[in-house]
Amino acid sequence: MTVVNANTRSARGYTLIEVLIAVTVFGVLAASAYVALDGLSRAALEHRQRSDELAALQLTIARFDADVRQLITRPVRGFDGRRQPALTGGRQSLTGTRAGWANPSDLPRSHLQRFSWRFEGDEFVRMDWPVTDAAAGTRAWTEGMLDDLQQLGLRYRDAAGAWHEQWPPPRAGEAQSLPAAIELVIDTRRFGAVRRLLVLSR
Repeated sequence: MTVVNANTRSARGYTLIEVLIAVTVFGVLAASAYVALDGLSRAALEHRQRSDELAALQLTIARFDADVRQLITRPVRGFDGRRQPALTGGRQSLTGTRAGWANPSDLPRSHLQRFSWRFEGDEFVRMDWPVTDAAAGTRAWTEGMLDDLQQLGLRYRDAAGAWHEQWPPPRAGEAQSLPAAIELVIDTRRFGAVRRLLVLSR
């Protein structure tokens, strides 16, 4: 007759197979948790990038809108001293003079600002000058507003309702006037084509 000691039975522990099963189960659970956390991290990063890109797009359109809506018909003189139209524009660039240039520091300068928007490479760039009538050596401040663009287009509508791809249009009497409306189309890789129509006069 075999006598089993109670202390020997309690100290028996786990077999190798039981340990391997426990390690395998723990590994599967850990791998599942890692995949889930990695997926959440990627989704959060993608959401943040999308939010940042949308904010940049909205800011660019708001800045463009503010410039265009405060356009004035004041003609300027270029670097060569020649008189230039109040607004000059093409399919991928626009240059004009706006009012309402904020001056919180009360600097001795005009409230008018000469500005330009241009599509360069894949980026929409804003430029402005410290004076309205630029002289030789006057430098512009350049600010990249929106990048990773596929295409950008501008059109200008005259008082008669006709659309033009340049301003002033090739017709007498329009040189110092502003268009009735300006259309901006931005083709972005993330959001596709975004169209903005700005009505300047009715």
